[in-house]
Amino acid sequence: MPSIKAYIDDFNLVLVSIPRNFFGGESFGFYILDEEDKLITCEVRDRRDFEQRVVYTLSVGTTLEVGKRYYLREFHGQYVPLIYRFITHKQKFNDLFTYYKEDLGSFYHKEYTDFALWAPTANSVILKLYLEHSECYEMKREDKGVYRIRINKDLEDVKYTYLVERNGEVVETIDPYGLSSDANGRHSAVIDTTKITSICDNAKLPPFDNVCDAIIYECNVRDISSIKTSGIKNASKYVGAYEKNTKYRDYPTGMDHITSLGITHIQLQPVLDYATVDEIYPKTNYNWGYDSAQFIALEGSYSLNPKDPYSRMIEFKKLVKEYHDAGIRVNLDVVYNHMYDSSNNPLENVVPYYYFRYGEWDLLSNGSYCGNDIESRQPMVKHLFIVALKTLLNLYNVDGYRFDLMGILDVDTMNIIDKELRKLKSNIMIYGEGWDLPTALGPEEKARIFNQYQMDNIAHFNDTFRDELRGVDGGYLSSNKGYLTGDLSKAFSACSVLSANTLSDPYYLRFDSPTKSINALETHDNLTCWDKMHNCCYGESNALRMQRQKMMIAFTLFAQGIPFIHAGMEFCATKNNIKDSYNAGDDVNGMHFERIEKYEDVLNYTKKCIAFRKEHPSLRLRTKKLIEERVRFEIKDEGILFYETRDENEILKIMVNPSLEHHQYEFNDEWELVFDSTGHSLQGYFTVIQLPLCSIVILKKKAVYL
Repeated sequence: MPSIKAYIDDFNLVLVSIPRNFFGGESFGFYILDEEDKLITCEVRDRRDFEQRVVYTLSVGTTLEVGKRYYLREFHGQYVPLIYRFITHKQKFNDLFTYYKEDLGSFYHKEYTDFALWAPTANSVILKLYLEHSECYEMKREDKGVYRIRINKDLEDVKYTYLVERNGEVVETIDPYGLSSDANGRHSAVIDTTKITSICDNAKLPPFDNVCDAIIYECNVRDISSIKTSGIKNASKYVGAYEKNTKYRDYPTGMDHITSLGITHIQLQPVLDYATVDEIYPKTNYNWGYDSAQFIALEGSYSLNPKDPYSRMIEFKKLVKEYHDAGIRVNLDVVYNHMYDSSNNPLENVVPYYYFRYGEWDLLSNGSYCGNDIESRQPMVKHLFIVALKTLLNLYNVDGYRFDLMGILDVDTMNIIDKELRKLKSNIMIYGEGWDLPTALGPEEKARIFNQYQMDNIAHFNDTFRDELRGVDGGYLSSNKGYLTGDLSKAFSACSVLSANTLSDPYYLRFDSPTKSINALETHDNLTCWDKMHNCCYGESNALRMQRQKMMIAFTLFAQGIPFIHAGMEFCATKNNIKDSYNAGDDVNGMHFERIEKYEDVLNYTKKCIAFRKEHPSLRLRTKKLIEERVRFEIKDEGILFYETRDENEILKIMVNPSLEHHQYEFNDEWELVFDSTGHSLQGYFTVIQLPLCSIVILKKKAVYL
């Protein structure tokens, strides 16, 4: 059978692709039949010859009606279904079918359950219920291409799928708006949401009205407890992530360790359903989870019972509650930029070609480098995102979202998300990777750092902060030094990042507000700082590297903007020099709490830095104007940095010495030494200050005026 394909690309436009091995790609006539065998004329508008195929553009003699079956008959007798393709990206399509109500999915009541699926290009949709024996019900097509049905029986915890007939075939799929699923996402499940929302989470959290007050701690649910030295019984599970009273010898582990740090927000790597770990046998594989399979349903491999759709939901809700009870907010890392499999996922299964972005030659855009990009500009993509994020917030009471590869998404979508979510939680955190990625979007459309001025409330990971302070990662660049790893020529760049890159000439202006700069020297997909030093500080002693580690932690926490700490940085974690360890296994990625025994000094120093930041508002200035008025820099001795910041009550002078020499400085006025190289304060007032090698020292005096 020749692989002739016929695509509906507009309401009166069809493209036909004929392979060369079928009569040389030649055809001398086409017509279309609808589902009632009514003949529709068409004529060839254009022909394009390629090496392997010939493509004909046909003008259709009538306006095609979306949702009807159409078939192409060509000159040699081939009879193929017309495939709804790029018609789904036309403005008229969106005008006809964009649906604004938030009632898609399954909605449970004891007496009945309502099902609704947006599938405008489908010819029919059947609801399949997995009861003692499977039952099938034809759904009714209504306005905007929504298929509906009400089943008048108690369907709680019943598994279901949809049988969607489109483009000449029937595909069985889970629900794109499904709240949960069974193991490995085979079926969606009908959920009584009151069983989740009734889990009381009313902890009185510390006030949070300035995102610069946040101290974010990134970790992975599995990694928190995967190593035996954690002493956590329920290893690699949601419940393990909030198990209490766990220790390695006398050192707290797991949640007790995390809560002891003083951080304000924990950021969890993806907990939404992903594709590459078998949920029933999770130990057979490892993956961080940046391979999206569903946008609302939780990952089952972290659950004690992955076959039970409720189990993962209840366990995760309790995780959020326990951290809230401990005074810590919970942010989720969401991967809404691509799907793991572009051809087999609930989005493509229901409305093919609609949800993905296409570029030249009708090929999938691949700015994500994962084979596909979600087309965030489509109205029903925005709708899915908003409903999904609202649902996660309402069900689990999460506090923020980190958007993976946010530069794939468009500015308008991110602003709409921000606006809608703040209606539910005014102090929600929204931030992401605003990299300039090669997706098929115009430069001004991308939610990238260079367009930060278009997104008032959205923060971006400041890669300049990382690259200038510790050096660039990757290949031969792994030996590249930054300011804190020994390249003192980058002192000027260090001034820029200390100001959250908000100061203009002569500094490097990047953000119009410190609330937009996420300051991280280490994240999950970098070399750890400890491993980076192994590459770029070769020959330095372990003790000296510990000093540098402390200096990097202090710099992160004392810079203007939003500090971000990767789990394990506080005890010099290593990933065995693996940068992108997404599938490297538990031993590489797990939290080795036994390292605290050797690096306890670094851990204690981290806690002191966190406490110091919280105590001093001048480290958390919330506007560009305040930084311009209150922050000053001075470079001494070819690379020693003095960073001065003030508020109404005090002036802090932060002295940074990444060199391998001790320095001494004399001042005309007296200063208190409030933070020495060990994190301690000294009684008294000083005019002469010792600045040890690879250290940060902080002085303080009363503010005279502003």
